[in-house]
Amino acid sequence: MQNSREAIESLAQSVKRDFKEKKFILSFDDFLEALCAQPRRLTRTSAEYIKDMITWFGVSETTINDKVTKRRYKMFERQRSKSKPPIIGQEEAHEHIFRVLEQFVRQGRVDKLILLHGPNGSSKSSTADALAQALEEYSRTDEGAVYRFNWIFPTDKIGYEGLSTTENAKHIGFGDSPSGRGSKSTYAHLTDEEVLCKIVSELKENPLFLLPRKERLALYSQAVEKQSGQKISLDEIPQYIEDGDISSKNRRIYDALLVAYQGDLEKILRHVQVERFFFSSRYRTGISTVEPQMNIDAHEKQLTMEKNLQFLPPALQNIRLFEPGGDLVDANRGFIEFADLLKRPLEAFKYLLTTIEKMSINLTSGAADLDLIMIASTNEKHLDAFKASPDWPSFKGRFELIRVPYLLSSKMEAEIYEEDIRLIKRSKPIGPHAVQLLAKWAVLTRLRQPDPEYYDFPIRNIIARLDPYEKLALYDGEQISNNFTDLEKSQLRKYAIDIRNESQMSVAYEGRFGASPREMKMLLYFASQNSSQDSVSALAIFEEIDKLTRDRTIYDYLQFEPRNGFHDYKEFYKYIRLSYAKFFNREFLQALNLFDESQYIVAFQRYLRNIVAYVKSEKLENDLTGKMESPSESVMDEVEGLLNAPESRREFRENIVAKMASWRVDNSQGELDIAAVFSGELLMISRRIYENKEDHISKVKNGMLMFGSEDYQKLPSDYFKLCEDTFNNLTVRFGYTKKTAWDTLVFMRGLSH
Repeated sequence: MQNSREAIESLAQSVKRDFKEKKFILSFDDFLEALCAQPRRLTRTSAEYIKDMITWFGVSETTINDKVTKRRYKMFERQRSKSKPPIIGQEEAHEHIFRVLEQFVRQGRVDKLILLHGPNGSSKSSTADALAQALEEYSRTDEGAVYRFNWIFPTDKIGYEGLSTTENAKHIGFGDSPSGRGSKSTYAHLTDEEVLCKIVSELKENPLFLLPRKERLALYSQAVEKQSGQKISLDEIPQYIEDGDISSKNRRIYDALLVAYQGDLEKILRHVQVERFFFSSRYRTGISTVEPQMNIDAHEKQLTMEKNLQFLPPALQNIRLFEPGGDLVDANRGFIEFADLLKRPLEAFKYLLTTIEKMSINLTSGAADLDLIMIASTNEKHLDAFKASPDWPSFKGRFELIRVPYLLSSKMEAEIYEEDIRLIKRSKPIGPHAVQLLAKWAVLTRLRQPDPEYYDFPIRNIIARLDPYEKLALYDGEQISNNFTDLEKSQLRKYAIDIRNESQMSVAYEGRFGASPREMKMLLYFASQNSSQDSVSALAIFEEIDKLTRDRTIYDYLQFEPRNGFHDYKEFYKYIRLSYAKFFNREFLQALNLFDESQYIVAFQRYLRNIVAYVKSEKLENDLTGKMESPSESVMDEVEGLLNAPESRREFRENIVAKMASWRVDNSQGELDIAAVFSGELLMISRRIYENKEDHISKVKNGMLMFGSEDYQKLPSDYFKLCEDTFNNLTVRFGYTKKTAWDTLVFMRGLSH
């Protein structure tokens, strides 16, 4: 019992210490002191605040093809929670958001709604959610401190001198308290017993706006001068500080106190309690989400008739006070998200035209200034329909359109599924190549045939021959097929960014159509529920893709007519099945342990060393004798025999050296990646080596196909051991389960027939 008491006391001390260190409650004087120490930080607009927040989480840079440098904002790329994985591959959209915020800061006002548009499941909502969660975290740091104010009215014990309606009342105003607090005291730190009434400011205005404009500007100028050592002119003072004001309710309270105290500002500010607040989506503090149903985004109700405010001083009871509320009010000082904005009836958001233009809302008691960022999302179908509306011209000047497309790299696409894979792995293992092949199929459905006319004449013929599989390899940074010469491959890599950007100005841009990551994630879960499989294998994925594509009427991309290999989901399905067969066949051969494949990579390295010397007419140092010798013809002939090299060996060798040089142009640093650059040559060598063992390989396959039957157990002991060793190698080295390996052997036999 004592331990629990000690724990509670320790926790209480920790909370109390945190309360003091974070300066949750300040008097107005304390706030001004903090503001003078950090004038810019405590007077930021919502645009400045969110922009600073994004950079606070960290920014990195990535250079693509030594051409384009992209900024990557870590705020979007971090794991926000177990159910909220990083946002992958949307650097351009995030950069666009940041540039828009920079523009808002430069011009001193927010004058547009940021409209994220793209296909369903492309991370539009995730982007807004990442901003919301980052705001919550940032506001709890010292750099992210943000303040609002409340009005505090003390009980009779403290005194009400000055606001009385009768001449005989002594302590019914806000004069000096009998407890000796002095004439410069503050009511900000009174206990609950000493507070008769507390009125909060729902719009969370900056407490600085309580000062008259002239004094406010002077204070800010002096604070900046003291901090920076340089004077600033009136033109250099942010418009937000110059034009900002308090709400109608706060203005009425302020004016009533001003009259009661006969213009004594110091006495008015005693009633101001400055409170640090923290952004919260859950409690709608500075963050608000409007769902796509028809509702009013702002309203107010009268306060002075409420019972809990009946003890207001008489001078305040005679004025009408209204409490503003609604989504825009809740979101002030932060941001509001309009989810699926264009699903709402047009009349339900027409008010945004004037709201965005003036950044204020009209309420019963008067206009209220807003300081917030507006972000909305919509899918492309609704945006297309809205563009055809006669009201579109009125809105387009107030919308900043930011595209959030599907990804065009299967490697990045696979990263999107990582959190779901982690969850699925709790109950079932993930089979080799399953996720990668699913990602490839999804991205293939999104690719668009390039238009040769878009490019310079010398490259047009190459672009015209680019099929979806080679385009995918280009986007993934993988080796393009040998349908292109090494020079042509180099040119394609050079134009990779142009190829990606070709259709971005089109309505049917690349990345608008195709399989959604959301659907692919669901497909993974369906595959995990396949009772006939003991893992989420590639075979289980194939089965789910087959089910997904049976009804073409469900998804748009299934209804496109194939064109030169593009938009042909059936061929893409065949492609990933064939790719899986190739992967497994290679792994199966390695699992047999007939040869040490690393040895012929070493042999190929030795071959490359010799042909480079041959082409350059140089000599090589003999590793054993140390003498300089001519390149070894026997070494070169041995490898070239396996590669079926033509009789013109010099030209063949020069082409191999040119391939190395071409790779080096795009990869100036690091060692030559032989497995990647010469994958085709190594595969041919592998095939030639295994050709002489075909009978042995077939025998092992046939034995393994008997797995699960009585005949399998009756195999000769050495034969049985060879099959078991191969199964074990497939399991340990490559991640197959025994059943998946057997199922794949059956699958391979079906393909061959």
